Amino acid sequence: MRFSFRDLSELGIGDATPRPVVDVWLGGLDRTPLASLVDTGALGTRMAFELAEVAGVDLRSGTQRRFWLAGHNVTGTNARVSLGIGTANERHEWDASVWFCEPWPFSFQLLGLDGFLRHFRITMSAYQEWLDCAPEV
Repeated sequence: MRFSFRDLSELGIGDATPRPVVDVWLGGLDRTPLASLVDTGALGTRMAFELAEVAGVDLRSGTQRRFWLAGHNVTGTNARVSLGIGTANERHEWDASVWFCEPWPFSFQLLGLDGFLRHFRITMSAYQEWLDCAPEV
């Protein structure tokens, strides 16, 4: 599946430099795609805490940890959830480990090694501004 880079300033942050952004569907919020920055330097996939509540994700038994996220000290709670990406012609869903964090300082979600990158073979051209995600089955 090929995705064109997108300008994050449309989401209220950063400049107009196009970046690898993919729309992700979180189980329980299947009608609302979540703009998510693909972050090859992030160990985990991280999302806003409020999304877990709205999607009905039970965080009561999840591991909780404090960590720094782009200069912000946040509390994250880990849960296994269903995620999906797709294009007009193709869709792929998988079971993922996601850290739901508060406070959440961004208007987008972060896709890291665990929860996202481990599930795909990624090819990227920053010059041509596209990202290919081939599911690792």
